[in-house]
Amino acid sequence: MHKEAQYLLKILKSFIHQEDPGVFYGDWKKLIRLAGVHSVTSIVGYTVMTYPNDSNREYSDILRKQCLESIGAFSQKAECMKALMEQLNDRQIDHLVFKGFIVRDYYPVPELRTFGDIDFLIPLNMRKKADELMMELGYQREADWEPVFSYRKGLEHYEIHTDVMEVDVSSKANYKEYFSHTWERAKLLEGRTFVLSPEDHLIYLLTHIAKHINGSGAGIRMYLDIAVFLQHFQGQLNLEYLKQELEKLKLIDFTNMVFTLVKTIFQIESPWELRQIDSSVVDDYVEFTMSGGVFGRAGRDAGLIALKNESREDGELSRGRTLRKRLFPSAASIESRYTYLQGKHWLLPFAWVHRIFKTRSTWGEHSKEAKSIMNTDKEKVEKLQRIYKEIGM
Repeated sequence: MHKEAQYLLKILKSFIHQEDPGVFYGDWKKLIRLAGVHSVTSIVGYTVMTYPNDSNREYSDILRKQCLESIGAFSQKAECMKALMEQLNDRQIDHLVFKGFIVRDYYPVPELRTFGDIDFLIPLNMRKKADELMMELGYQREADWEPVFSYRKGLEHYEIHTDVMEVDVSSKANYKEYFSHTWERAKLLEGRTFVLSPEDHLIYLLTHIAKHINGSGAGIRMYLDIAVFLQHFQGQLNLEYLKQELEKLKLIDFTNMVFTLVKTIFQIESPWELRQIDSSVVDDYVEFTMSGGVFGRAGRDAGLIALKNESREDGELSRGRTLRKRLFPSAASIESRYTYLQGKHWLLPFAWVHRIFKTRSTWGEHSKEAKSIMNTDKEKVEKLQRIYKEIGM
């Protein structure tokens, strides 16, 4: 792993523990670029402001400006969300807040936990009512993607979910079924605002990382979220319940890797004793994490990921089959997005056409992925498969 990635991890660790990360002798431009793709530039800026030294003097003004702008912007976003929650309460619309908007409060400086959008969950039968409210408040509806409505107004961007896990993470467990009971686990905070218990929220965060890992990957900020979460709730979690539920989801091995990474990088102790993992495996996983950006997509080869997913079970590499499945997915794999397919799989050809037009803004990316599927080296696929096998995915 190059020195910029190593120092960025040191900065994030120092941020959690509020300590000096020491002097950096690498390329600050590369470091800032890497921090940007992982959405932690504001934390780098905060660290430079808090612990100035000669090595960062040239970039301190730039990073200071970015940090202060981030604090202002995300403070404003948070206040807007609180105002929206009041409107939801007034309209008697149940809403469950989770992910970044909740986790940010566990950070040493909450405003430095950035997010592109704010997610919250509503019951399916309140979807029309919520949409009417958002229209009345002047938001622009950006996407109606079955389980998710997306809205934007100025700096504000919301994703309103009627389902928090619209796809299965793997074939090992029924993740959609498990998370369809989220409302049964919800805890009333005030008015019509709900939250998850710390245990259920941690289970969701781990599953969310696993979902991204099973796609293109997950960046270091997702593990930073786990680190501050474990630090905040140290000694308070119901470990028996956590293990029991993670076992249902077949995520014990994956959680072991996540907690190992959090302990290795951030020096945050695991809530339970970890099964030892070879250091070379951990190193490969950290390098894989740092190479993909916040959602694992920066510089990531989509064709490579598709080949890994398709050839995982039988070990054989079939480019033609992979390409066909990407172009013409099964009804079961897309019915959570195109809900009219549920119980009516004979409508699949119509859904294929619908999907083509729905995703027309990304046709260029799909073309690039198709070329990659046909040309990616087999050795790269096998290496990626080994990483995924070693992390229990």
